[in-house]
Formats: sequence, C-alpha cells, structure tokens
Amino acid sequence: MNLSSKLFACLRALGIDPKMETFGERKKVQKLVYLLDKIFGVNFEFPYNWYLHGPYSPVVTKIVYDVIEGRQQVDLDIEPLSTEELKKIGKMKLFLGNGINSNDNLELLASLHFLARHAEKSGLTLKDAIEFLKRKKPYFTDEEIEKAANRFRELKNQ
Repeated sequence: MNLSSKLFACLRALGIDPKMETFGERKKVQKLVYLLDKIFGVNFEFPYNWYLHGPYSPVVTKIVYDVIEGRQQVDLDIEPLSTEELKKIGKMKLFLGNGINSNDNLELLASLHFLARHAEKSGLTLKDAIEFLKRKKPYFTDEEIEKAANRFRELKNQ
C-alpha cells in the first residue's frame, strides 16, 4: 500500500481536503496526521520533532506538498484503508467532534500528547510536561490544558 494514498485516504475519511496554502491549513494537516498516527494508531510511524506549534514532521509536509503539486500520484479509487483503520478514524472523529476544525484545539491536543510521551520516556511526569507546555504556549489556559488532559485520560479508559 502506498503511504501517500493511505495518508490522503485517512484525511478524506476525516472529511478533510488537505490544503497547504496558509499556515493554518498546514498546521491542521500536521496535527491531524499526528493524532491519527500517535494516538489513534493508524501507524504511519512518521518521525516528529518539537517545533513552535507542537509536533512537526517534515515527512508529512513533503508528502502532502508532493501530492498537491502533482509530483506524486495517489489513487483514491482503491480503498487503501482496512476496516480496523476506518474504526480508528471513526473513533478519532468522535473524540474531536467540532474541535476537528479548530487549529488551536488540534495544536493543544497534539502538543500535550507529544510532551507527555517524551516526558515519560525521560523519567519526567505529566506535571513536568504541562509546565513546559505552559511556558511554550502561554495562550492556552490552565482550564484548556486540564480539559485536554482529562480527555486523554477518558480515551485511555475506553
């Protein structure tokens, strides 16, 4: 299965027509793919690093630009997604709800998850990750961060 076709099929299943013209569009694609990959287990296994607006993968950017600009073809007529992957995408759509259209919501969720994961690997706590998040992204309120953390806890318990 072609990775580019799988990526675009996932975005299509989410109801997203990926565009890369504005910063907001690029951020939305990055965060949605991160959530699909790292939280909901669609398993692209893209590498991510920390950037100004949270986890960022140059590989995702390259794939999407290459397809949009016609340097790479995707075949969306062949359904490259398994039933299990479609279930995971459905679970993500339910989890995000209307927040799927909020770049800030996506940034907060992806950033919190990325930092919590890296804190755990480094022997740090979730509290440490949240403190780092607050320093790097002071525009997110304590309530927004706590709500995002609670949503992840609920997701783990499902």
